[in-house]
Amino acid sequence: MTKGILLFAHNNRQIDYAKMSILTAKLAHKNLKVPVSLVTDPSTMEWMDESKILKQASELYDKIIITQRPEDGNMKNYNDGKNITPAPFSNGNRFSAYDLTPYDRTLLIDTDYFVLSNSLNEYWNVDSDLMMSPRYNDIIGQERIGYLDKNISETGIKMYWATTVMFTKSEFAKLFFDLVEYIKSEYRMFSDVFRFDHRTYRNDISFSIAKHILNGFHEVDEYNLPNVYSTPDKDTLYDINNNKLKFLLSHMDRNIAASVGNKDVHIMNKYSIMRNYDKFMELAE
Repeated sequence: MTKGILLFAHNNRQIDYAKMSILTAKLAHKNLKVPVSLVTDPSTMEWMDESKILKQASELYDKIIITQRPEDGNMKNYNDGKNITPAPFSNGNRFSAYDLTPYDRTLLIDTDYFVLSNSLNEYWNVDSDLMMSPRYNDIIGQERIGYLDKNISETGIKMYWATTVMFTKSEFAKLFFDLVEYIKSEYRMFSDVFRFDHRTYRNDISFSIAKHILNGFHEVDEYNLPNVYSTPDKDTLYDINNNKLKFLLSHMDRNIAASVGNKDVHIMNKYSIMRNYDKFMELAE
């Protein structure tokens, strides 16, 4: 059985997801020792060529898979501490991971999720066709976690996080990703049923609903991936030193210093990732 990691990267005018994915891929390959493939689109590939990273990407990735950029019209506010910049966000084709992956067993991760340990290697041989992260863990603790970080709506079902997903080529996984695609195509209708905000498409919500339906509309005991350990985009990564990521965390109008080492972390502040790009590259060597 082949196994590997799959990333999706579609650039917008604010964030160079392709360049950021190189960091993600290098760290994942270093710490998990498995191949990494990239799903991207023609315009992002053109930018990779123009910005002189295409050769590096071609040497790094097991495969670069070209597909059409999703036309979902998403807009997102990108926070950098207190600064906010709106930009289009192309994330509506994650359901295609099943058809596009070149591996029998795939770990699908976001490009802002950095693998700094080998803990995910424990899950490759777990007897489960599909595993996701069941909750979000804030770097501070529970104080900044709201109800909508745990549930898809005020009256809705449990939220699972599509930041990390592991699946096997199987009938069940195929059914799951087909259902995610259908939920996306009927997102407004599902928002009426499950009472969530439909204005911005979220993979977390579609994946959570698909999982809920396939589990018979209730919670079941099952294998899950580790919780997603995260820093929100109002936090700032300000340095990487001695294999530790150093943050200023925004909490109750104060900045709190914290560091993370040898632990996988989801960094939502994309700008602070890119400001520390060279140091990340050193960490990934």
